[in-house]
Amino acid sequence: MEKFKRMHLEMESGHMKESKLNFYRQNGYCLVENVVSEEDCRLLIAKANIEAKGKYNLRLNMHQSPEFHKILIRKDILAMADQLCEHRMIPIGSVFFFSQPNSTFGSSAWHQDNFAPKAPHGSYLIIGLALDDADESNGALMVVPRTNFLGDLPVESKSYLKKDKTGKILQNNPIGMECKIPEGYEPVQLTYKRGDIIFLHGHTIHRANKNSHPERWRRKLYMHYIKNEHPFWPGWNARRQLVDRED
Repeated sequence: MEKFKRMHLEMESGHMKESKLNFYRQNGYCLVENVVSEEDCRLLIAKANIEAKGKYNLRLNMHQSPEFHKILIRKDILAMADQLCEHRMIPIGSVFFFSQPNSTFGSSAWHQDNFAPKAPHGSYLIIGLALDDADESNGALMVVPRTNFLGDLPVESKSYLKKDKTGKILQNNPIGMECKIPEGYEPVQLTYKRGDIIFLHGHTIHRANKNSHPERWRRKLYMHYIKNEHPFWPGWNARRQLVDRED
């Protein structure tokens, strides 16, 4: 479906054009190019490697590291989030994914992110920062447009994370509580570059396949936001909590 292929949002003085905002509102996702510089992306990768200590897996609340915290509360990113959601958006957490070449870790089932925080419809926003170029070959995000209008869908409840004896997080199953794509909806494969960000409505169905490329990494920081004063469930693992925007 051509009209649902990659959509670039243009910024004018830190704001988006109305026509571009409408794309997000209609489809539940959008892509903004060149938000974070090449230099800053490389610094974040280096910091993430230090934090990983050779254990390249999912890491919760990476924003507790100062370098990633700066991205979480960056004013231009917050301004875009506020404009998209027509509300003041407050950071509540982050998840960092390492996906090495030829890795079995980092895949996800079709799911809605709102299953975890259980926020009111339209209150929860996810922003993904790509730290590597990504396409189908290394498992770039796939989305299902217009599913943002759906409520919380039934899921197949199963554990997708477990820990070994050292506390290392392991992936037991594809990440996310799996849901079915309703009839009449078609998935779209995204492609993006290092430094691009993806805005994703909390109810938009999405997934990522494993990285089957022999050489390319796929590293991404997902940052989570809630509308100011709207409720959410902190969760047992992520332990989402309000983070001061400092503005």
